[in-house]
Parts: sequence; structure tokens; C-alpha cells
Amino acid sequence: RPLFAFWLGKLHHRQAELKLTPPAMETLAIVAYRQPMTRAEIESIRRVQCADMLKHLMDRGLVRIAGEEDTLGRPFLYGTTRQF
Repeated sequence: RPLFAFWLGKLHHRQAELKLTPPAMETLAIVAYRQPMTRAEIESIRRVQCADMLKHLMDRGLVRIAGEEDTLGRPFLYGTTRQF
């Protein structure tokens, strides 16, 4: 029931599950602003590897594979989901 949702959320600590770490938030902001983009483009902006961060955001349903680029190796293009 919607009436009890607030209290059940506090009981089960649902708010803690929704928070993102600062690196995850930075990666998500980059993808949201410049989508669709490849992992290499994200890494060139952040200056660190972000494969694990993208996987984490994909597991949470905030980032998805939006296609493939037509360059050598056909890297995935990442974009945000409707849940974002």
C-alpha cells in the first residue's frame, strides 16, 4: 500500500540502495550529457578506467548499450535508460 511505503522504505533501508558513489555519479553524468558514447570516450574524459563503473550502472538499470559504433572493433555505445 502506498500509505506504508515510506515506513517500509525506512525499515528496509531502501534509501541506501539508491545512492551512488561520486565516481558512479560522475560517469553517469558524462554518459547522460554526451550520449551515445563509447567506453574509450568516457575514459578519456575521466582519465581512469570505467568498465566496472559502467557495469555497475547497467546492473542498476541506469545505463544501457545503445548500439555499436561503425569504427574498427565496433565498440558499444552507451546511453541512459528511461529509469534514469
